[in-house]
Formats: sequence, structure tokens, C-alpha cells
Amino acid sequence: MTELAALSVEQDLVGRIAQAERDLDSLQQQLQHSHRLATVGTLAAGVAHEINNIMTPVLAYAQLAKADPHDAALQVKALDRAIAGAESAARIAQAVLGFTRTDDDLEHANVCEAIDAALACLARDPSKDGTQLDISVDPAANVRIPPLALQHVLLNLILNAVTAMRPKRGSLRISVAQHADGSTRITLADTGPGIPRHLLATLFEPFVTSPAQAHHSTAADPATRSGLGLAVCRRLVENVGGSIEARSNPGEGAAFTIALPTFDRPNPKI
Repeated sequence: MTELAALSVEQDLVGRIAQAERDLDSLQQQLQHSHRLATVGTLAAGVAHEINNIMTPVLAYAQLAKADPHDAALQVKALDRAIAGAESAARIAQAVLGFTRTDDDLEHANVCEAIDAALACLARDPSKDGTQLDISVDPAANVRIPPLALQHVLLNLILNAVTAMRPKRGSLRISVAQHADGSTRITLADTGPGIPRHLLATLFEPFVTSPAQAHHSTAADPATRSGLGLAVCRRLVENVGGSIEARSNPGEGAAFTIALPTFDRPNPKI
């Protein structure tokens, strides 16, 4: 083979590798989006139930107001109920629709806002299912990760914890701490059944768990219970140079810690 031919083969190989990397990146993005859509499917029943709870009193007051159109106080109360119900339903719809977006141009996220967005997607207050939330987060905590990616990770971890603690009552504590190494640690600790020790080492690997083996780790994994949920979460975190780990003792709950680069907002110029 001549030197020119060898160079041509090398260039072709480099081009094929570059194309393969682009294809892999595209597939990973498709997987992440597909998993978000599947998560929405998991939430659908709860969202529908909560919207029904919102609309039931709205309908009842509207029917009462229609039956007695001369009662001005009742008319005002019916309108107030209708407005409040419509606003609540709109907030839920906006949260879920926002979660299904494919574009996320921002490179940093506010932790409080991401937690609020994740909880809004649940629609139903976890306390109604016996889960007490304890959120201790600095409103100024910002991290270097797209907001939608952080919301994705938090929503999956919250879903897992809430589902794992059913039907018994429990608590979920979400806390944030900044470390000297330039990272911000977000910890979600629950009082659920915990995770078997033999599964902790492979918990974030794809296709290695099942609901029977580790109810906590796959409870909310909607991708046909294939064990993709935590694998996708790890990918999203590692994409920005972060890490995620789990600690647990059977019967003593579980704690997930997400370490992400801290984003320091620049001081406004005076």
C-alpha cells in the first residue's frame, strides 16, 4: 500500500470514528428524552387524578351558581373557584409540558427552582400519600448543569423514594451543602426499606436491577422496568463533570448524593 493510500485509509477511519461519536451522542440524547417521556407516562395517572380533584369543586360551584343566578355572593364564589382551579391545573400542565422539552440552552440551574419544578410534575402532594417532605436548600444555590437535566435527575430520585415508602408513612429530606472543592452536594435521604448491599455497587448500571431485587432503585423506572432510570441519571450528572452515589442499609432507608460543579453568579456591575 502506498503512503498516499495509507493516508486515505487513515482519514476515512478518522471520519468514521467521528461520525460514530456523533451518532452515539445523538442516541444518548434520544434515550434521555425518551426516558423523560416515559416518566411522564408514569405520572399520568396521578396528574389526571389531581386535575379531577381540582375540577370537581369548580364544577359543583358552577352548577350551584347556574341554579341560582340571583345569588351574587355565590356567583363570585363560583368565579373565584373557577379561576383558582384553572390556575392550579395550568401550573401542573406547564410543569409536565416543560419536562418534555428537548431544548435546554442554559448551562446552570438554581437548585430550589429545579426541586420546585420536579415536585410540580408530581401534581399530587407527596404528603397525601404519607411522605413528609423536609427541604433544606439555600435559595441562592446554583450548579453547572442544564435545568432540565437537574429536574430529570431529581424527579426520578423523588419518585423512587416516594414509591418505595408506600404504603407505609415516611419522610424524604432534601438538603444542599457547598464544599471547599468547588462542588455543591444535593442529598435526598428517605426512610424507606433501603437497598440490599449486594446491589449498591451496580445500582447505576443499566439492565442490572428489577423491582423484585431492589424496589427502591427501580420503583419509578418507567422504561418497562428495565433499570434505565438511574443509569440515565448518572449519565446526565457525569456529562457536566459531576457524580452521583447511593448509601443505604437495609431497613434504614437510602440516601442519594449528587455532586455538581458550583456555579457562582457574577456580581452585578455597579
